Amino acid sequence: MRNYILYLILIISTTIYSQKKSSVYYDENDNKLTEKEFFRNKEYSKNLDLYFENDSIQFGILVRRYQFGTLDKYTFEKLKSYLTQISEIEIDSTKNIVINYLSSLPEKKYNTIPKSTWNILDTDYLKKLYKIAEIEHFWISSPRSDNLIYYHQDDINWLKDKEDFFKNVFFPYEIKYGNYILIKPDGSYYYYLGEYSKYEIWEKSEKYFLKQRLQTSDKRK
Repeated sequence: MRNYILYLILIISTTIYSQKKSSVYYDENDNKLTEKEFFRNKEYSKNLDLYFENDSIQFGILVRRYQFGTLDKYTFEKLKSYLTQISEIEIDSTKNIVINYLSSLPEKKYNTIPKSTWNILDTDYLKKLYKIAEIEHFWISSPRSDNLIYYHQDDINWLKDKEDFFKNVFFPYEIKYGNYILIKPDGSYYYYLGEYSKYEIWEKSEKYFLKQRLQTSDKRK
């Protein structure tokens, strides 16, 4: 009897062990990290920890939350053309562009209230934003977002990123709630991943676009 129980324990242990997935960790540049490095470097204000898995391995990736860059001329022209196509608004090349991009996460089944109270959806958000600088603003959603009514679709004209243009250019990883992008007329940009507030966009827009105004003013002197 004792041998039978020991044999049963071994069978159960082997089954559990074989089902347990190994974990590997990386940063967004595909540099491999140890588990200790991964969790030591995790800091919500600077990066997001994302997890994926296949049949045998769980992957952890640290993705930086903010990034500065410059679009090449071809990509920038394509971006403006694409925005014109989906919005039916001709883009003024002298204006800055602000995009609120809504991801597909969380899914509808995880929303516990009928309407979002996210302050980025408040009516004063755009009123103040337009006072900061010359701006073209767009509400863009992932084509996989399944609950736009939760994000005030009856008041906000969400434009679907039908070709996944913004996902392919800026956002390869699906982040909860969404991201925002600030783009200057020369194609330089700043983006931020994950949950944010209207106050943050106001503050970042003032700093980012004001710097541009000051540089333009200096050139005229």
